Amino acid sequence: MKRGTILLFSALFLLFFSTDFFAQVIYSEDFESGTANAGWYYYPNPSTGLPEETVVAAPMSNAPSPLAGGGNFMGHLQDLDGSYTGSATALNGATSLANYSIEADVYCYVNEPLSAYTGLVVYADTTLKDFYKLRADFDANDRINFSGRRSDPNTFLPLFNKDFKGVDNPGLFPTVSGWHKMKIEVRNTSENETSFWCYFDGQLLAGCPIADTTSTRNKSGSFGLYAFQQSSNGIPGYFDNIVVEELPTILYSEDFESGTANAGWYYYPNPSTGLPEETVVAAPMSNAPSPLAGGGNFMGHLQDLDGSYTGSATALNGATSLANYSIEADVYCYVNEPLSAYTGLVVYADTTLKDFYKLRADFDANDRINFSGRRSDPNTFLPLFNKDFKGVDNPGLFPTVSGWHKMKIEVRNTSENETSFWCYFDGQLLAGCPIVDTTSNRNKSGSFGLYAFQQSSNGIPGYFDNIVVKQLQSTTSVDEKYDYGIPEEFYLAQNYPNPFNPSTSIIYNIKEAGNTSLIIYDILGARVKTLVSQFQSAGQYNVTWDGLNDAGNQVRSGIYIYSLQTNNAVISKKMLLLK
Repeated sequence: MKRGTILLFSALFLLFFSTDFFAQVIYSEDFESGTANAGWYYYPNPSTGLPEETVVAAPMSNAPSPLAGGGNFMGHLQDLDGSYTGSATALNGATSLANYSIEADVYCYVNEPLSAYTGLVVYADTTLKDFYKLRADFDANDRINFSGRRSDPNTFLPLFNKDFKGVDNPGLFPTVSGWHKMKIEVRNTSENETSFWCYFDGQLLAGCPIADTTSTRNKSGSFGLYAFQQSSNGIPGYFDNIVVEELPTILYSEDFESGTANAGWYYYPNPSTGLPEETVVAAPMSNAPSPLAGGGNFMGHLQDLDGSYTGSATALNGATSLANYSIEADVYCYVNEPLSAYTGLVVYADTTLKDFYKLRADFDANDRINFSGRRSDPNTFLPLFNKDFKGVDNPGLFPTVSGWHKMKIEVRNTSENETSFWCYFDGQLLAGCPIVDTTSNRNKSGSFGLYAFQQSSNGIPGYFDNIVVKQLQSTTSVDEKYDYGIPEEFYLAQNYPNPFNPSTSIIYNIKEAGNTSLIIYDILGARVKTLVSQFQSAGQYNVTWDGLNDAGNQVRSGIYIYSLQTNNAVISKKMLLLK
């Protein structure tokens, strides 16, 4: 057997059988097998101890309207015998599960007689007769309700309860019944609290996160599905594309709703004077040129008001020892502002080295997002490490008018010799990512932060909200441990998006010219699709997989392996296709 073939099978073997292989996706189900997963169990009727009806795979044609792209089957859950007064809850996973998310397509009812709720469940434990549920209640209440703990026996109201009202989430809630994405993230944020982030159609509900600090709260539990109507046979709950994932640790979050900025912010010094810049402060949302939808009453404001740093202001937070993390925030981005105006995010900052990396939106004639780091050349003032993401390479993504947008940086030390960056705008990975700094004196850790600049006597206001910093697992400790004989600059990026439907992009880099293959395998190791099989020059490549096999047929939902192989190296990663 050839050495390359041995390497490929060794890498695939480790991917298939390593316990780390499923470290991110805990569970997924789209019911396309025509049978529901055997792991589902059912929240018991507290008065009898009897289980509720099961969740079953049902034809998509049974739903009041089909889910676009949902395939032929969906999950169906209903209290047909009325044993629990129309309520049915199906659970899956161990009761020891903690710090995870569940997301699914859920059929939501609007103005249904007797009220009809459908939704998702976390931290369920039948022995405690307790769980938390997120349920859509689109009748006269016009709300999404999150509740947990046991109910008060006199009022029947839950002991832990939060209503997300339509008036606080303008334009988000539907006016007719149909399919919608629902999601819960649950984390034990300290010894004394469990916190929840709730989403509807991809948008974080205003007022999140919410926290339960009761001493008797559930601190772990199964995930599940929920359907209720107070009647003799309940109401059908329809579900599809369930994905449960482990959550990264949140290192920091801030929405400024306390009216005061976190005390941990510090400020990048003016190199010529050593003086700090102005502080980031909490400011009324009404101060922004336009308010952030769902952004609450306050936001962060950063500006070089005294011009001490020629209009540039950088606010930092977190230890300089931080490494392998992401920062995401809502950022007010300027378009065609006089004198050019940049706002953005910062990673790996260290004031002692007078250095950081910044992602900044520059939507003037340049029509670009720029990522730069390292010190500037004293003669040209150009950064020593620099990458422009042009609008022409990201068609339709960049705005034409000023407004709020999501920006994100993921930074990882991908080897001893390189630090890599993934940059996102409005949830989309920018073409050309990841980018890699291989200089020997680069920053390998550092604080995160915010950035605002305009070359003027007082800079320009930088507006920021909903800052979230998450710990990332280093690719050197997880992904790259499946690599054999990989030379420096031989790289295979995680596909994006992931999970995906119907297509996903795969970026890879090869150091030397040679025969190259990029092949998709199923979970059993059978070849599904050959994306690349040819001689290629050294460089970076971007390939799209449309979910079709070599015969041109659509493949089923599930986990797939994509494997990049050259003459003397192989690297493989996993991805998840959901219909």
